[in-house]
Amino acid sequence: MSKTNIVMITSCKGGVGKTTVCANLAMTLAKLGKKVLMLDCDFGMRCLDLVCGLEDKCMYDLCDVIVRRISYDKAVIRDERSENLYFLAAPYRYENDITVPAFKKFIESIRTALELDYIFIDTHGGNGPEIELGAAVADLALIVATHQSAALRAAEQTNQRLCDLGVPKTKLIINCFDEPRVKRGELPGIIDIIDKTYVKLIGVIPTDHTFVLAQRNGKLVDSFGITNTVRAFFNIALRIEGMNIPLMNDFKKIDRKIILK
Repeated sequence: MSKTNIVMITSCKGGVGKTTVCANLAMTLAKLGKKVLMLDCDFGMRCLDLVCGLEDKCMYDLCDVIVRRISYDKAVIRDERSENLYFLAAPYRYENDITVPAFKKFIESIRTALELDYIFIDTHGGNGPEIELGAAVADLALIVATHQSAALRAAEQTNQRLCDLGVPKTKLIINCFDEPRVKRGELPGIIDIIDKTYVKLIGVIPTDHTFVLAQRNGKLVDSFGITNTVRAFFNIALRIEGMNIPLMNDFKKIDRKIILK
């Protein structure tokens, strides 16, 4: 099989939308025909199952597989919305019992067993053990930030931490991008955000309150028509795939000159 790409979604700050980004990018790649496993490695919040609407299907978790040696086929859930999308829950109670070598061994075995194209690792909003586990296996780290100064500083700190841990490639996703407030000069534009974080940009996801509300019911990009938010996830997915897609390809009613200032 071709190489499995391991992508961690991360930031040293909580509340920036890492889990939302992880779930929707995974679903987008699955819609593009890629076989994707989502791993919930946010051992504190453990809410990827809620965002995906899979909370009632989880019987076993990551610790059950790695530590208690439960067979992966009992623990991994296939999302009914796509034959290409899989999910493995975070442990209900984590006691630092997953070592880096054990995690690496698990990643190697699961990618081969499921013939995966991608493994997406959702991590905790901080500098806990999840960061070290993800960094030990990741080919790419997607650092999620919003306009807030604290989030931008956290993105810079996260990038430095990941570089120290040996992650080969990092990219920035600007989430909840508020175009009207950028136009009014209340929030920084894209260029300013890049300058403040020192991380190369891979995508911009606009604010979409309808999208946020729908996710409370476990709905992902497959439940929506073509909006700028949906286009944003497809653009990022195609860029992850190595395609040279413009940052806001096919976005409608957006003033690129102003928001890129």
